[in-house]
Amino acid sequence: MKSENAYMPDISKVDLNEFKNEIKTGRLLPSRKPLLDDIDEFFFQLRNAGIRNAAQLKENLRSNSSLERFAKETSIPENYLKLLKREVNNLLPTPIKFSDIPNISEKIVKQLNNLEIVDTENLFPHINEPESRQKFKKISGLSMDEILWLTKLVDVSRIKWVGPKLARLIVDTEYDTVKKLADGTPLEVLKAFNEAKQTHKAYQGLLGINDIESWIHEVVVKTPLVIVY
Repeated sequence: MKSENAYMPDISKVDLNEFKNEIKTGRLLPSRKPLLDDIDEFFFQLRNAGIRNAAQLKENLRSNSSLERFAKETSIPENYLKLLKREVNNLLPTPIKFSDIPNISEKIVKQLNNLEIVDTENLFPHINEPESRQKFKKISGLSMDEILWLTKLVDVSRIKWVGPKLARLIVDTEYDTVKKLADGTPLEVLKAFNEAKQTHKAYQGLLGINDIESWIHEVVVKTPLVIVY
């Protein structure tokens, strides 16, 4: 995994063929399965239209009007491009609001709100390295233990498909960073998740070994390491 220095990954580094192969080999939701229909032909047309990476694709599909225009230019069906837009947007994490984290301390939320920090992306530049965390301790009124806990929330929030409840579950285990999850064995991670589910009651979704295994191998290991501990 490559180190980055920003909360949002640089998807201009995701080559179009790499993106196509991720769709082909990943576990798609049933609603996204039509992406596999004529995928080689449609991606050939995308390349002919000058699209070389995921960032360029996202830019051309950014609005309904641009998507409609692009459909006409490429002869790719609008419905297909709409599905593709959702998939390319999934390459970027959705910032998590701290007020949505189950059982989070009201004091922490209040202190963050006082600094106009409402989500994990807002907090990132304040906690991404030890020196930043020391400075943040002075201005936030939070303890270093609280800041480290928040740091881990920010870290795991960048993993695809991680929302507020799952983020809370992850940081309640020993696998509380991207690196620890990537290095963990699926069976041990699942065991830790199930124990945390029983203890903290923050996440009650069903988790199976196949889900955890594919998530770690196909998603977690591809999440850039952005925080220095």
